Amino acid sequence: MKSSINTRKELTILKIEEEVFDFRHGDTFRKSIENLIRENNKNLIIDFSQVKAIDSNGISSMLMTHQLANQSHGLAIFVSLCQQIKDLLKLTNLDKQLYIFASINEVMTLIEPAMKSKRGARGKAQVQQYEVIDEICDDIDLISVPDLPDENLDEVIVDSEEPDELPEEPKSSDTITEKETATKKRGRPKKSEETGK
Repeated sequence: MKSSINTRKELTILKIEEEVFDFRHGDTFRKSIENLIRENNKNLIIDFSQVKAIDSNGISSMLMTHQLANQSHGLAIFVSLCQQIKDLLKLTNLDKQLYIFASINEVMTLIEPAMKSKRGARGKAQVQQYEVIDEICDDIDLISVPDLPDENLDEVIVDSEEPDELPEEPKSSDTITEKETATKKRGRPKKSEETGK
């Protein structure tokens, strides 16, 4: 079987250079796929642009490629299938199992964002967790908490089973305007209000 192998952005492309893909090419094709997967080429694109006819053995070779790629946690993508091959795959319902695309360029445009995020995730995974925590700690300014007076530390807190009833507040016009003005203020209070100076 005549074929050529290329790589493009972490994908291995196997182009079948035969017009008829049938029983004569099954063994050679299988050995090629097994060698590619053994060499750690898990994500394969099989280019059928020159294939005009296929038989049942060729279809079983496609299915075998799909299964071998899955077993090695990879993908087998079939591109540029002629109408006859598409029709045969529809008859056998394999068109729903196999990854079939119109062209290599279509596959590249779909896979490119996933490849970028995968590379980004790999780069982040190499950074040790403690280094990230150290960087975060360096960026955080520690806020000083004012010391509590010692007299408040000796107070005993009593938990009661029944909630305390709150006395009703008188509803005068002064308290309503105070609440309204308090809710209207936004942002940080001025320093003179905080310190009382």
